[in-house]
Amino acid sequence: MDPASRVLVGDLLIENDRIAAVGDVTAPLAKLRGGKADQAIDASGALVMPGFVHGHLHLCQTLFRGLAEQGDLLHWLRDRIWPLEAAHSEASIAASARLGLCELIAGGVTCINDMGTVRHTETIGAQLEASGIRAVFGKALMDQGDGVPPALIESPKRALDDALALAGRFDGAAAGRLRVALAPRFILSCSEGLWRDVADAAAERGLVVHTHLAESPSEGREVSAAVGTSAARYFAAHGVLGPRFVGAHGVWLDDEELRAIAGADAALVHCPASNLKLGSGLADVRAWMDARIRCGLGSDGAACSNRLDTFHEMSLAGLVSRVRPAVPGAGAAAPPLTARAIVALATCEGARALGLGDAIGSLEAGKQADVIVVDARRPHCGPDPEHDPYTTLVHASRAGDVVMTMVAGRMLQHDGAWTTLDPGRAVADARAEARGVLRRAGLA
Repeated sequence: MDPASRVLVGDLLIENDRIAAVGDVTAPLAKLRGGKADQAIDASGALVMPGFVHGHLHLCQTLFRGLAEQGDLLHWLRDRIWPLEAAHSEASIAASARLGLCELIAGGVTCINDMGTVRHTETIGAQLEASGIRAVFGKALMDQGDGVPPALIESPKRALDDALALAGRFDGAAAGRLRVALAPRFILSCSEGLWRDVADAAAERGLVVHTHLAESPSEGREVSAAVGTSAARYFAAHGVLGPRFVGAHGVWLDDEELRAIAGADAALVHCPASNLKLGSGLADVRAWMDARIRCGLGSDGAACSNRLDTFHEMSLAGLVSRVRPAVPGAGAAAPPLTARAIVALATCEGARALGLGDAIGSLEAGKQADVIVVDARRPHCGPDPEHDPYTTLVHASRAGDVVMTMVAGRMLQHDGAWTTLDPGRAVADARAEARGVLRRAGLA
């Protein structure tokens, strides 16, 4: 996934936490002590590629999988998700994070962008640090909102102070694997003063601003009634848009808004499964790309897309790009996304969207060794997966085909053996803690 779009038959050499060589590694290998590697992994018949970058996620919602079905965005939030998030304890949010991380790492995700929740975000940080994954994460900021439980509302000062304390503890931690973002949830849950403070703090500290925008029609109507304009225009007017802005969904953006986002060098993240599951609509990712907006791919939380599965999201992204021009009012037909462009959303372009493109997202000498191995010998990939590896990955491969996940040169799982997490224990803990969350939320 480098700028030359090279597909090579060869070897990958890793030294410590970085990629040392790609393709012909004979010369750099000879310089190592003894002239050979300490460990060799046979990846015959596999696609070796950069790990997936998961651009928008809510690890705190993994325990809510299957508990909030058949709702549109605002009812889904107000009737189920916010009451459940308010019922989290430190133990339940840790279990939720571990369960989600097991699924993500097993499916080849090496970097995530997680929104957290209002309370116990430091617990998520501890789980991220222990898991070995690379992550941008933040504490969700909420100081107002219709239907928001009192436990999720804080004063603007308390919200921002806690978020900055989190940055002091975790930003740059784990040898740089962890970065902290400011995560105001969306327009309806944050006051004008909080948005102003977020913009100032992000500029001063160099922090990512991770939020939602233009996700659903009902949200758009409520935003317009509340602030007199759309979310993207509001962000532009209040200095929130910028090179560190990462906005999830972006389903309902017009051409003027896309120009504003592109002009600010802000980024968007496509979440096709969530958009479909909540009935939010079909994002025009081709228009994002044509506007030269940095963009990535994510699943949102397991409460709305159910699967934290990049292969599923890639396939849906391709299918949505085929049908969107046929939607009434969707504008002139545009060419669908190519399979290569979709894999880029999940790797190199996703890394650029998070401001990490210089470190991860492609297999290039000097970059961090965030690498996965996808077994292409399975029947559903045959008969000739290497004929077009991009199409194989997008439309044929599955999360279960990932046989190795490595972050910064450290194998997190290989052929079912785990080094940092115990999936069996994670499932058992999650089952027990989910019952407690339901009971505390009054939804059991």
